[in-house]
Amino acid sequence: MAHGGWFRFFHPAIAAVSALLFVIEYLLVYVSGAIGVLAALASALILYVLMSVLDVSEGLANALEDVSILLIYIMLMAGLPWFYLSQDLLIPAVYSLVLALCFWRASSRHPQLGLRGILEHFWLKRVDLKRSCLIGLIGVPLGAIEYFILLPPPPAPSFDVLYFVQCVVYMLFFVALAEEILFRGMILRSLLEFMDPPPSILWSALIFSAMHTVWRSVPELFFTYAAGVLLGSIYYKTRNLVGPILLHAVNNVVLLTVMPYVA
Repeated sequence: MAHGGWFRFFHPAIAAVSALLFVIEYLLVYVSGAIGVLAALASALILYVLMSVLDVSEGLANALEDVSILLIYIMLMAGLPWFYLSQDLLIPAVYSLVLALCFWRASSRHPQLGLRGILEHFWLKRVDLKRSCLIGLIGVPLGAIEYFILLPPPPAPSFDVLYFVQCVVYMLFFVALAEEILFRGMILRSLLEFMDPPPSILWSALIFSAMHTVWRSVPELFFTYAAGVLLGSIYYKTRNLVGPILLHAVNNVVLLTVMPYVA
């Protein structure tokens, strides 16, 4: 782990990859989906070529390979014919792929671990359920704040209990689970292997924010950056992902299925 000097908060390779993600997301959202996919593909190829020819430390290589999952995710999201699926199946399908990529990456780094070992490596260690639930409640005010940033329309003319239950399941077992494993359990964890905790948390939050460019909202980028810092700090302090997963899921449920009817 590096200590002292400007390197503590700035690393050129991580800064370049973070900026690249913002550029790719901008191209994807504001210019052309095809151009965004091509940019993600070219970036992934260039990234792996550079890692193979340059003298890159093991810690940095692991972090860059974990970040490269986001490039694969972008290509899958924008390049696959998701229009064949109903909207009800879209979130499980997309985030099942994200989870599959995470477990594939984890198994390649730790081939000696079985499925339970990989799960424990991510988030099933020293779980304090009471504390995790209290952490999850932080998602209530955060979801309300994010609602006033994005102002999403209500999913139905009146509150629908079945849709609420579906949203809870989707957000907890797909969206929050996949994103927390990827951004905190993998990317942040890799950054912590060769950087101090503060810059690791800040950089992982910036990468998390970059992937929310799709919302076409600058305030949302600042909000997700702050949320990424909070989630990363909780993960680092508790050393498990249960609290961040619950917080993330509660935030999204409040944002999408509660606030549109009470605001």
